[in-house]
Amino acid sequence: MKRILTLTLVFAALMSWTSCDRREQQEEKKISYEFPDWDGQKRAGITYQLLVYSFADSNGDGIGDFNGITSKLDYLDNLGVSALWLSPIHPADSYHGYDVTDYASVNPEYGTEADFKNLVEKAHAKDIKIYLDFVLNHTGKGHSWFKSAIASADSPYRNYYLISTNPSADINAGKFPSLGSYNANNWHSVSTGNLGYKGRLHFRLDWTNSASPKITVTTTTAAPESSNSDGSVQRYIYFGNDKLYRLYQTSPNIYEITVDFDSDWGFLVRTSSTSWASGTKWGGSGSKISFGTPFTLNSSTAADITFGGSSVYYYGAFGSWMPDIAYGEAASAEQSPAFKDLAAAADKWINIGIDGLRLDAVRFIYEKGAPDANSTFLKKWYDHCNATYKAKGGSGDFYMVGEAWMDNADQMAPYYKGLPALFEFDFWFRLQWCLQQETGCYFVKDLLSYQDIYRKYRSDFIECTKLSNHDEDRTAHTLGRNLPRMKQAAAILLTAGGNPYIYQGEELGYYGSKSGGDEYVRAPMVWNSSASGLASAKLGGKVDAGMLNGSISVETQESQANSILKVYEYFTKLRNAVPALAYGKMSKHSNYNETGSDSYKSLAVWYMTTSDGQKALVVHNLAGTQVVAPFSDDLTNMVGYLGMVSVTKSDSGNSYKLILEGNSSAIFAL
Repeated sequence: MKRILTLTLVFAALMSWTSCDRREQQEEKKISYEFPDWDGQKRAGITYQLLVYSFADSNGDGIGDFNGITSKLDYLDNLGVSALWLSPIHPADSYHGYDVTDYASVNPEYGTEADFKNLVEKAHAKDIKIYLDFVLNHTGKGHSWFKSAIASADSPYRNYYLISTNPSADINAGKFPSLGSYNANNWHSVSTGNLGYKGRLHFRLDWTNSASPKITVTTTTAAPESSNSDGSVQRYIYFGNDKLYRLYQTSPNIYEITVDFDSDWGFLVRTSSTSWASGTKWGGSGSKISFGTPFTLNSSTAADITFGGSSVYYYGAFGSWMPDIAYGEAASAEQSPAFKDLAAAADKWINIGIDGLRLDAVRFIYEKGAPDANSTFLKKWYDHCNATYKAKGGSGDFYMVGEAWMDNADQMAPYYKGLPALFEFDFWFRLQWCLQQETGCYFVKDLLSYQDIYRKYRSDFIECTKLSNHDEDRTAHTLGRNLPRMKQAAAILLTAGGNPYIYQGEELGYYGSKSGGDEYVRAPMVWNSSASGLASAKLGGKVDAGMLNGSISVETQESQANSILKVYEYFTKLRNAVPALAYGKMSKHSNYNETGSDSYKSLAVWYMTTSDGQKALVVHNLAGTQVVAPFSDDLTNMVGYLGMVSVTKSDSGNSYKLILEGNSSAIFAL
């Protein structure tokens, strides 16, 4: 009780009441405020997203680690969170960890497996669950599976990936059930043997048959030629960014040139010096060229024309460094060797004690047949992990949330057929619009419309609400670093429905944009007022020194009654203390909604009601100016507020007047 009283006094100072004039005091009675007692139970379902590499460094090497997280569990516990979502913990090719090279191990830069187990144990002791980020769409290029797969067609891992010598033909033949049409940009070549050549070569291009022109290459001792300067000729030999030679037209439909050739991958024929559009790049179909023998070109596959060795192509929707994993037909995906090996790795972490998984990029696992194919696959994956969790004695069901980032709720909703929880990106998209436009009246209508869509696919859906995350511009950046709006964004997140997520640094008011690189929205936590010991080594110098100073630190903000950190702590505790906020269902207010008066358009008002009848009224004024609103609801018991709020009751009846200054909020137990 002592801690609660201290908190109340701090926020009474921060969020002081407006006063009524004397005449109003004669006619109306001022309503008092008391923060509700909290029994310590974490009923609010709040998850904290942290980046292992930039959260907390325990050994001074500048890299965040497991022991660093363990050392900050008191901070996270005080923030009222009940789960931690860790960025990928496995060895990987890149700093962020999403190009995994071993799913069954921990990245040694983060510590040992024993350190990780200790983190899980210590977190559980504070009633904090651990969720791992798991990447099912692709591995890193450095994974031993991929290295073996591309080294030999006989590799047992060849069918773990989408590998082909002729991707277009194989897709058309149905060899890759996860893919639709051929997309050359997503296919990447890898070579074995000596594909290129170094020496003086003569090229003779015969364009008599424009549908299938031929090129003949011979070795020569003739003098090399410079690129043709005649701009009317649009035939080129390309073997590198600074190696584009325009051929000379020597007779109708015949083009030739002699060059000193040096390429480790081969060459292409182009019909434009600037464009790579379809029809301007001509190559082969996976076979090598022989000196003196005419070679037929095509512009559909347009594979590199090589001189020896062999070349294969692999599919990587997110780039050449992240080859996609192949699971075969979605209906039988669990029988694929890749599924079995990844499931075995997941089983290991579940048996160690993790409580859930966050699945990356789930909409890209199956391109063809999406979203149904992806939902089919994801249900199989969830059912497997849930069975493992229950077999080890887990309580309830295993938690699993998917990142199905889509343009709107209609496109995302079908993924609820496969997973119990999904991130609701539309929550933040709508909220930022409401805050920027100072218009709250449509917010509840929009959220409830999303729920109606989700309910068609799953009755017990879990909306994972959030502000920004590691792939988006920071909330503070989007809101123009407007502190009242930033604080109110937190208050709205933590008083609305769904399971809220707080992203590392959001509670400190971090700002940053992806325009300079993703690292700028993945900044290290500043723990002390000296801004020392930052876990920034993995970010390659892409840190904002102007932001990462002592004034934004945890230590400094803990001592400031009006800091954004204190707002987060206040509302996480409020959500935990008030069951209606923790797990109530949202519903509209009868007066303050999208059909109400223009005078109250800035108000976002809703009820939160539990199945046993506990009810809260939530009111947010999104405008920067004062709003005075009458209410017939019983506003006697205000349990939480932000900013400057005053409530009075008429002596002559059960009518109330709620005065909210700009970007202020009030929550009432009814």
